[in-house]
Amino acid sequence: MRRLIWLSSILVACSGKAADSGVDPVEPLVLPDDPAVIDVPVGVRTLTLGSTTAEVWYPAAESARGQAPERVELAEIGPQAVFEALGDVALPGIDTRAVRDAPLRKVGEALPVVLFSHGFGGFAAQSVDLTSHLAGRGYIVLSTDHTGRSLHDLLPCLFSPPLEGCALSGDDPGPADLNSLLTALSDDADFLEGALDLDRLAVVGHSAGGGTTSTLANELDIDAAVVMAAPPAVSSTVPVLLLDGTCDGIVTEEGVVEAFSDVSNGSRVRMVGAGHLAFSDICDLDFGTLAEDLLGPRDDVNATLLEQLVALGTDGCVGGTVTVPDCGTEFLPLETSHPVVRASVTQFLDQHVRGVGTGLSSDYGAAFEVTLP
Repeated sequence: MRRLIWLSSILVACSGKAADSGVDPVEPLVLPDDPAVIDVPVGVRTLTLGSTTAEVWYPAAESARGQAPERVELAEIGPQAVFEALGDVALPGIDTRAVRDAPLRKVGEALPVVLFSHGFGGFAAQSVDLTSHLAGRGYIVLSTDHTGRSLHDLLPCLFSPPLEGCALSGDDPGPADLNSLLTALSDDADFLEGALDLDRLAVVGHSAGGGTTSTLANELDIDAAVVMAAPPAVSSTVPVLLLDGTCDGIVTEEGVVEAFSDVSNGSRVRMVGAGHLAFSDICDLDFGTLAEDLLGPRDDVNATLLEQLVALGTDGCVGGTVTVPDCGTEFLPLETSHPVVRASVTQFLDQHVRGVGTGLSSDYGAAFEVTLP
């Protein structure tokens, strides 16, 4: 009889919710040895934090495993005025691994927070391969569209005259913006109650978002900064990881190297043959084809701006034009670079934010050169 009672107790403890507790069970994180891999479901939610709309990725409960992940549709990113002008056309999107509005995984501890900052013409989910991956590795990842440099503000400006919603300013979110966002996240995101450790904080940014990352690293008490495809203008002692491509036609390697030489606590993963968008999922939106088929033939398009934005939106993509001398005619494949982006950012943040692991690998393969402090 004692054996049966003992077994019954174990079964209750290991099943769903405890009988009368109403408390979600603890589901420990599963962290594969390979830092480029995750083995837990990932959730994503859109939150209104004060006056800002944010996307939040997080480890999801086991009940979300096997559910259909969301697809980020271009038609839902850009302003309606643009798609009305384009008419009834099929538009591309980005497949993700995140399940919309999945329940939060209760892992038994508060999780560190990562803020992701997108580049000029980018958007909150532009690097969803990375943001959802970090969520699956035990981080709460927060990203917003930056007013004045987002895709939503940029697309209406492609028309002449500009459509409603054209609002380019390039304003850089500052420390006050981040502090307000984190305060609202802590106060208003009820589903994250008890899951946030705001004392462990990192910022990750791509292109212009790398500039935002540098600003925040210089002015705030953060644990780590990751700058991708941008000069790391960090003068503080915050640990910095620079990810850059040798064939980036938007940001010159010379400028990146010069800035990196002034970083006091920097690591670098140099991607041989990679272009500007190797650190994002923007290539999935196939802006080159979109411009050629839908925008190029029109007589109400700003041709100069369109040419500039096609260059920005295809640098590093399959079929994109390689403009850097001695880089050949094709960029490093994204299926080669993306796992290294995931692995290196994970290892760097684990070391400096979570205080675990030994940091960057010294060898990610022949196409990657690693510089350690």
